[in-house]
Amino acid sequence: MRLISLVLVVLLAAPAFAQKEEIFGSGKAVVFREETMDRRFAKSKVAKLLKEGSNDAACVQLLGALFVALAEIGPTLHKKDENFLLDPNLQNAIQTQVTTPQFPAMAYLLSMVRRVMIDKRLPDEWLETATKLNTQVKIIDLGKLKMMNEGLSLADSALFTIPLLKNRYLTEVFGANSAVTTDVAGSFRDTYLDRAVAWGGATMIDAGSNAPKKKKGKAYNPVEFGELVAILEWLPPDPRKTEIDFYGDSSKKPPPPVRIIAKLAPKQFYDLEKAFRGQRMLVKGQFWEMNRDVTQVEVRDAILFEDRDWYGAVLADPNVIATCPAAINELTGIAPPQPGGFKH
Repeated sequence: MRLISLVLVVLLAAPAFAQKEEIFGSGKAVVFREETMDRRFAKSKVAKLLKEGSNDAACVQLLGALFVALAEIGPTLHKKDENFLLDPNLQNAIQTQVTTPQFPAMAYLLSMVRRVMIDKRLPDEWLETATKLNTQVKIIDLGKLKMMNEGLSLADSALFTIPLLKNRYLTEVFGANSAVTTDVAGSFRDTYLDRAVAWGGATMIDAGSNAPKKKKGKAYNPVEFGELVAILEWLPPDPRKTEIDFYGDSSKKPPPPVRIIAKLAPKQFYDLEKAFRGQRMLVKGQFWEMNRDVTQVEVRDAILFEDRDWYGAVLADPNVIATCPAAINELTGIAPPQPGGFKH
């Protein structure tokens, strides 16, 4: 039986020679079908706890950690293949804090992702359990789980990031030689625009309505009510930080940021009134437009989420996890312990 592998962050820095098929695959979403592993998972003690919850402190830690990871995976689930994206700091926390000699936590997280992909949504019972658990766990992103519960909205490719977009534009458009007679800019737009994206690492600049200010004495007209728009910026790595400047050359400037104009969907799963300027956000929506030097892009029907920094994350104590009655390996023979992944 085929297993799934983790999409590691290192893969997001796709090589310059990556082609359309390597980034987006066939363009058709992979169909997940129930297999032996899924049926065994459904009969496991963990699956029962996901539906019913637990008052056992050790099991609360176990379930909480798995829900934290699942929520962070949700926005970047994609159509390209069976891989998925997980923050490497969270991956490390799952492997070192939740995994025990008797409990392969990554294999169970795999099974949870597969269940969501098979059903095309997060089960209602799981959302109810996560909501109750979060009164103790506190760090489960319930907004991301609620989005998954209402039905999956898959990105075209988790590999299609802003760095990759800029890299491909420099290579395919600016790098085209004089012998090329086709409209390279037009071909580029046909290939990369109108794609479902999930772009993290952006900084919130501001958000609000783009409606014109109401004139004094003029009655409110709902037709004139503008859409909500968020302005975000993605800052590319500054190469000067890795250079040694012996001469104090102040003429070198950092690369310009990429401004993201996010035209927001009517329904949001994160309370935008709680978002603050400078907060790191993830924008999910339809990549619709860009300027000629890729310093401004537009995303429509956008949904915003907090993009947390999981460096040094503490999810659980493996000694405590080991005392949870459900922390046993009921998937033996299907998903042997693996260092970080799930498809070979």
